[in-house]
Amino acid sequence: MTGGQVGCKADRGDLAIFNFSVLVTESSQVPLWVKKRGGRMQISSARGLGIDYAPCHYNDSRLWFRGPCRPLRSHYVACLGGCGVYGRYILRPWPELVAAQIDSTVVNLGVENSCVDAYLNDAGALSTAASAKVVVIELSGVHNTSNRFYATHPRRNDRFLKASPALVSLFPEMDFTEVHFTRHLLTRLYAICPERFCIVAKEVETAWQARLRSLVAKMNGDVFLIWFAPAPLEDNAARLESDEVKPTRKLLSSLVPQIQRLIEVVPETWRNIDECLDVPPLEVGRAVHLPGVLAHKRAGEAVSSVILSSLE
Repeated sequence: MTGGQVGCKADRGDLAIFNFSVLVTESSQVPLWVKKRGGRMQISSARGLGIDYAPCHYNDSRLWFRGPCRPLRSHYVACLGGCGVYGRYILRPWPELVAAQIDSTVVNLGVENSCVDAYLNDAGALSTAASAKVVVIELSGVHNTSNRFYATHPRRNDRFLKASPALVSLFPEMDFTEVHFTRHLLTRLYAICPERFCIVAKEVETAWQARLRSLVAKMNGDVFLIWFAPAPLEDNAARLESDEVKPTRKLLSSLVPQIQRLIEVVPETWRNIDECLDVPPLEVGRAVHLPGVLAHKRAGEAVSSVILSSLE
């Protein structure tokens, strides 16, 4: 090591063993077809399983949310987050189950593969969330946060846009023109050098923490955070052991005074294998990692029981 650089000898030949072409994303939010009823254009995105996600907008937001569109006239609950909120391949995701249990309007503001940045960069989405009586924010997408090392798309947060001079200097052997998504980026950085990867991971965590704190501060209603995952929330990050950057209790500790409660949902059954039988073949690899019917049911029950007092 020279010049104070963090160690790890990079061998670009080693990267050949990683096949990133099989990694896919569905963050484009492009509607699949358009139908016309009564002179009004309605957008639908039925894709397998007979599910119509009925994408919609709120308050001139540029983001597509899962519909049907809900009225915002009375007190309502807003659910923010990524895939765990949107509910791809699920007929009734947990926000809809919550609505049935608390008998109130629940607006699904989940955006697939997004993070906090998607809401902070979109005035319509932000105003919709800020006006809710209760806000439930899923803890996800940490790696999709723009930071001092790399920039992501303002709405499709899983899209890697560019590396900063600081990241190029830290990983001079890396060809960033080959990278298009944040997960691809972090996997390759970790493969080159876990020690230098830790520097990037720390920055990403810090940026996500600050952005989440800013989002919570902009809410007018009671705010709840939800950890909805197949494994418990960890106390601290074990950065050298994995290329993942995830929320931890340590990262959330500074947010405790600003929120009502952290809701932790770790279902025993994340997704039954038979739930993927009707999923399009090219999407099965993604579907197996998403929560299934029983997991959403568990989340709906947990959220309903906790937020009910804030609606009285």
